[in-house]
Amino acid sequence: RDSSGRDHLVLADMGCRNTVFSAQAQSALQFVPRLVAAGLRHFRIELVDEPADLVVPLVQAYADALADPQQTRRVWNSLRNIPDANGNAQGVTLGSLHTRNERERSQMKPTKASGLNSLD
Repeated sequence: RDSSGRDHLVLADMGCRNTVFSAQAQSALQFVPRLVAAGLRHFRIELVDEPADLVVPLVQAYADALADPQQTRRVWNSLRNIPDANGNAQGVTLGSLHTRNERERSQMKPTKASGLNSLD
């Protein structure tokens, strides 16, 4: 659990390597209209610890969004309420798909290796 109270699942694989999963599900659902318009027809859904009784409705919601890209907002909003194995809704995010603007050099902290005390 992080300082915000979010539960981040940690799973070990057969080689005893641990993977930390973000508390929030990551989804590219917001890109579906553009992807479908570009001709993409095959998508993959990965689930980690969603309750079994919610798997079929979850997959159906994605199918609805693929069939009618106008449904993506409705489906995105429903994803925010999917509980994890502990029964807590952690929300949904674009995660690594979120585009960020580059920061100006003056906004960054210098690294120790740079030998600089300030970037000014």
